Amino acid sequence: MKETILKLLKNAAPSYLSGEEMAAKLKTSRTSIWKSIKLLQKSGYNVEGSPRRGYRLLEIPDLLYPAEISEGLQTKIIANRPNLIHHFMQVDSTNNRLKLLAEEGAPEGTVVIAEEQTAGKGRLGRSWLSPGGKGIWLSFLLRPPKPMEEISVFTLLTAVAVANALKNKLPDIEAGIKWPNDILIQDRKVCGILTELKAEADRLHYLVTGLGLNFNFTRSDFTPELKNSATSIFAGDGSHLLSRKEMAGEILREIDVIYQKYLTVGTDDILVQWKAQNVTLGKTITLKSLGGSFSGKALDIDKYGALIIAGPGGERRRFVAGEIIAQEVPK
Repeated sequence: MKETILKLLKNAAPSYLSGEEMAAKLKTSRTSIWKSIKLLQKSGYNVEGSPRRGYRLLEIPDLLYPAEISEGLQTKIIANRPNLIHHFMQVDSTNNRLKLLAEEGAPEGTVVIAEEQTAGKGRLGRSWLSPGGKGIWLSFLLRPPKPMEEISVFTLLTAVAVANALKNKLPDIEAGIKWPNDILIQDRKVCGILTELKAEADRLHYLVTGLGLNFNFTRSDFTPELKNSATSIFAGDGSHLLSRKEMAGEILREIDVIYQKYLTVGTDDILVQWKAQNVTLGKTITLKSLGGSFSGKALDIDKYGALIIAGPGGERRRFVAGEIIAQEVPK
């Protein structure tokens, strides 16, 4: 009822819509309409009421509600209906919450999105700063009928989707992908991606991929240890606050498009798009992995997303995981 009334108010805005008219359309009582209006107001919607003219919608909150994100989304798999988006004001981690839903049988395309994470997770066991209203913290669930060796490609898929979404909505901001899963603006990290899974030796049960996109941070919002290595959309643009819900919808739309194509033609298109937007290949880097550190020129990624590095003596090594701890700075 609340979502239906919200749609009616949006369609009528900025004009008033009477409670009597809404009650007639929805075949309910004016008391039910009044209760739903109160719920909308409690959720942050600025709905003005007039005894003679009815109600009108004046302002929509910058909150990542399913009704706002799914409006006009038109996806085929990812959040293809509003009840697949689970919104929370606060969670420990969107990945953790979505893994619980996956264990309960949540369908592919389910999304968990939160205003704040109290224990946001990055790669290698690191924490991710996730204060309320400052970013887009979301995770999505996939159950792809694909071989286990292609799992690492899903991190690349998500990175490409985020980079595409930024390009679509903010063409003046130049974002690049650093292997394997960081999105950078002016050589500072703006988005991180973490993929977790449940699998047996030859069977994948599900994938949960989470992303954290720093959005409305200012420089003073970052901790001292992050000020030189992290940024946000707002800090990168500097002119105005942007709509988080619009960007969240664009990211989900891009993930859906790329995932559909992956299911049809495989990894080739993901790799092409990743290479076109990466800031790693061709650079001299130092990569830290479980086997130690290795320095050399980043040559390419293979069909599974592994990084190929040529060392000083011409030795080529393949890395499926690791962290680039030093990279040649573009001149």
